Amino acid sequence: MKVFEHKMCVPSFLGSTFENDIKELDPRKACKYLGIEENFDIQHKNEKDKLKKEYLRRLRLVLGTELSAKNKIQAIGSLAIPVLRYSFGIVNWHQEKLQKLDRKTRKLLTIHGQHHPKADVDRLYVQRKQGGRGLMQLEAAHAVEMTKLVEYVDKKENPLIQVVRTHQHNTDSAVLKTARCLKIEVQREARKMKESIAEKTKER
Repeated sequence: MKVFEHKMCVPSFLGSTFENDIKELDPRKACKYLGIEENFDIQHKNEKDKLKKEYLRRLRLVLGTELSAKNKIQAIGSLAIPVLRYSFGIVNWHQEKLQKLDRKTRKLLTIHGQHHPKADVDRLYVQRKQGGRGLMQLEAAHAVEMTKLVEYVDKKENPLIQVVRTHQHNTDSAVLKTARCLKIEVQREARKMKESIAEKTKER
């Protein structure tokens, strides 16, 4: 701030130029918008690598604590899984990648003594109220988030959302259908898990 004899205050930044203050982005670099790095397009591969590393870092931190098994599962759901869940619908995740991450999660649980190698995998993802352990499956979380996102765009009457919907239908009309199929498949698998656990409980 500069003060002259006439007692008028002039902010110092008025004398600067945009060229000095705002640098042009290098085409080889990316800027971060809402937590996702973008250039001319979203850097999907780089983002997936970063998100995967951060998810596994948080997962290991939780498993390394002295919390009880129940509280560790809850901590994973509130601290680690949201790292990936936030990116669903923005970053292109393939089912194979998510299945691989689910397997990695179970492996780390086993290493830290939270999941027996011979234990039932289905029970791990069933809610505690229904006899399971309550861990969120990444593949299922992706299907739910995609369905919610696409249905929101499909039903909202906001003019800007309508533009997005028109663009979506013009470029890939099968997105909504795919999302609904994913949701139905997840619901079917959830029913199978519940029935399987119920049968095993009766046998005992």
